[in-house]
Formats: sequence, structure tokens, C-alpha cells
Amino acid sequence: MSMNRREFLTAAGLATASAICCSNVSRQSEQETLSQLRNSFKGTIISPGDINYDRARMIASFNPRSDKHPRLIARCLNSDDVVRALEFARLQSLEIAVRAGGHDLLGASVCEGGIVIDVSQMKSIVVDREHRTARVEAGVRSRDLNAATSADGLAPVLGCNPAVGVAGLTLGGGLGWFLGKFGAACDNLLAAQIISADGKILRASADENAELFWALRGGGGNFGIVTNLEYRLHPIENVLGGAIAFRGDLRSFMRFYRDFMKAAPDNLAIEMSIIMLDQPVILCTVCWSGEVAEGERVLKPFREFGPPVADQIHAVSYEHLTDRPGPEFSARVFGLPPAAPPAPGLVYDYWRGGSLKELSDQAIGQIVAAVSGATRGMSVGIGHYMHGQICRVDDDATALPRIAGQFTYFFDANWRNAERAEGSIGWVNNSWSAMQPFSSAGTYVNYLSNDSQEAVRASYRENYQKLVALKRKYDPLNVFHLNRNIRP
Repeated sequence: MSMNRREFLTAAGLATASAICCSNVSRQSEQETLSQLRNSFKGTIISPGDINYDRARMIASFNPRSDKHPRLIARCLNSDDVVRALEFARLQSLEIAVRAGGHDLLGASVCEGGIVIDVSQMKSIVVDREHRTARVEAGVRSRDLNAATSADGLAPVLGCNPAVGVAGLTLGGGLGWFLGKFGAACDNLLAAQIISADGKILRASADENAELFWALRGGGGNFGIVTNLEYRLHPIENVLGGAIAFRGDLRSFMRFYRDFMKAAPDNLAIEMSIIMLDQPVILCTVCWSGEVAEGERVLKPFREFGPPVADQIHAVSYEHLTDRPGPEFSARVFGLPPAAPPAPGLVYDYWRGGSLKELSDQAIGQIVAAVSGATRGMSVGIGHYMHGQICRVDDDATALPRIAGQFTYFFDANWRNAERAEGSIGWVNNSWSAMQPFSSAGTYVNYLSNDSQEAVRASYRENYQKLVALKRKYDPLNVFHLNRNIRP
């Protein structure tokens, strides 16, 4: 049926009025729902325009690719806050990002136009000295738990970076200083409290929701928001360790490092970084968790290679293993004056990583080539050598795959001048791409830099189909998809 101009304008006007009306109702509904959330929320709701919004939306690896603007940031103080934030997100059909430590290399703990459910302020720690356990909230960082347990001569099994949050680390498996002696972080997880996609608060342990507990130990953030974790602790006070630095032929040192680690006892872990200054500097952090005299004997060839530019390995409280080296060490290695303050201003960071089935001569050659194209502020990390106790755990005991002899690696760039972003990101991407022919299909999940379904499937190997079944059970709509996503 034809319509004249006047009839068309009348119809258009009615349609426009109807759209405006619906828009106002929708806006009013959102404002009412937000008001209800604020009134019942114990933590802080941060919106665009708030004075602390820009700082709150930034993650640890902040760069142009993770420079995102969520509609809302819900900083929770307890599990009830998490439930309320989830309900608000459901009512408003908002995409959900979950943040604890915020170190995820994919930038998955922030989103564009959605809601960030931030548990970083949930920092309670309760240590049970008698039973050697610790119950912590999801906002706790590794350094916090190390400090809380150190007074009792105990230590948790976490990662190598003290700034990383314990929750994300453990959900991805958690490789660290004690992997040869005590296994992964997830192997030492006794229980967890998790809030599922439908807002239910569940406890997962070997005796309760055992299948979910299996999935949480290595399956990432696919199954809900973890708010509490309970860990087994170990009697560790002092370790033999610290920083040691080398200069010289990079290829020769990496071959020596590879062969030395192949013979590593369970008590030994060494993480290697190649830091680009005016010339490459090799900085290693050592942790020997056995008897000190035996550690001195084992480490003697390593400490004499080169010889080193500086050596700060000594008996030290585990809590202080990764403390910043003293001014004399820094002056010898980096040429810095004592107590040189960091320059003020925003620091950008971008990194990608993976796993190597072996640190072959070809892989070493490619790393050397990448370093030759690096500039100041760029670095390469190699470590997490898979040996000892972590490889004695059955492959199907947790969701974390275990490949004996595997190393991890990463390429990292940080910069202050925004004009350096394209070149810095390009160096990381090109270096990472060039390493793919030497990389394992089964990548350590916390270092998995490709979130495609194929890459996720390859990383979980035989455990993938079981994880898919559990994803269908606990998150059939894939509410939690900003992760190494296991699709239902």
C-alpha cells in the first residue's frame, strides 16, 4: 500500500516518539538499577567522569591494545558485592571482565563498554600455622602471602613475580620457584570459593564439587569468579638465592643455561632475563630451596661461568628472594647511581609468551636474532624449566598439562614515550611470531598469547573435552569469555 508524504511524516514522528520513549524507559531503568547497586554495594562503583576512573581502568600491561573504557568498574569488598555486580551485569546485558592482579598478557581484565568486576581490594589472609594452611581472598598478591606466612617459617607455592595476584596465577596452573620441589600452585590449592554465572556461591574442593575443583586447577577463569582460595603451606624459611648478572656471548650462555638446567635437582629454579640496555645484560634470579651447603656445591659452576659481572646470591629469607638488588649490584650491572629514582610519568608495557618443548640451538639462534633488533626497554625471559615434582603429578589429576623438559619464554617491551608504541609492539609481535616454529603446541596457559579456540584446545591437550563439558555445566552461556576461552 502506498503512503503519501504527510502519512509518512506522521508515521515517522510516531516511530521517533516511540523510540525516544523506549530509550528514556531504558535509561531510567538502568539508572534505577545502578542506584540500587550503589545502595547495596560495600565497595566502590567507578564510572566514566569519576576522578579515579582513568587510573582504575588501567591494567598492569597497559598499552594501546588494552586502553579500554568500561561503562562501570565495580571494586568489590566481599563475595556479596561480586554477586550484586554480576546481577547488575545480567540485567543490563553487559560484557564482564574480571580483575584481580590485572597482569594477564591478553588484557582480558578490562573491557570496552562493559563492567569490570574488580576483586583487587579483597585482601584478607588467615594463616593456620598448626595445619600449615592459608585462606586468602582473591585480591591478595604473591608478595602479600609470602610476607604473611614468613613469620611462621612457612611459604606458599606461587609464581616467580611477587606482584602477580594469586588468583589468576593459580587458576592458570601457577609455575614458580618451587615447581621442582612442591609442584605448581594449583597442586597446592586445597579449596576455593567461586561465584558461578547464575550468582550461586559454591565451594570447590576434593570433597565438594570435585569436578569443578579439578577444572579450577589450571582451567583459568572459565567457570566463575573465585573469591577465596585455601592453600597448603610448606616449612621454608631461608633459601639460597638472589640475582646474578652476566655479559658476553649470549648464544654461549644460553646453551650453558640449557644444559645446566637439564641436570637441575628438584630444589633448583633459575629464571633468566635478557635486558637490553646499551648492550644486552643477562640477569638471572636463582632459588635453591634445599640445604645451603649442597646448594653452594650445585651452583658453583653456574656462579663461575663468565665470570659474572655481579653476584648477589646468598642465604636469604624466601620473602625477600626477589627484592630489588642493592645499589652496588645495580651500579655494576646497569651503571645506575645509588638510589636513582624512577622517572615520573606513565609507563606502557606489552608482552607475549609461549612454551618451548626444548631450548634447542635453533630456538636460541632465533632469540639471539630478536635481541639484535632490540632497543633499550626491551627484554626476553626464559625459565619455568619443567622438572621434578610438577612432572610427577598425573596428567589428569588437574587441568594443568605437564610436559617434562619444557621451558617458557616471553618478549616484553616497556616505554614512556607514546610515539614508541608502534615500534615496541611490533618488535614483540615479530619476535614472538618468529619463535612459533620452535614453540610447543601445548603452551603454559598463563603465557598463552593466542586465544583462538585451536590454540586453547592444543594447550589443554587431552583435558580439553572434559573442560568443555564442565563449561557447559557451569557457564553454558559463556558469560565468562574474556580469558583463554573454553567455549561451551
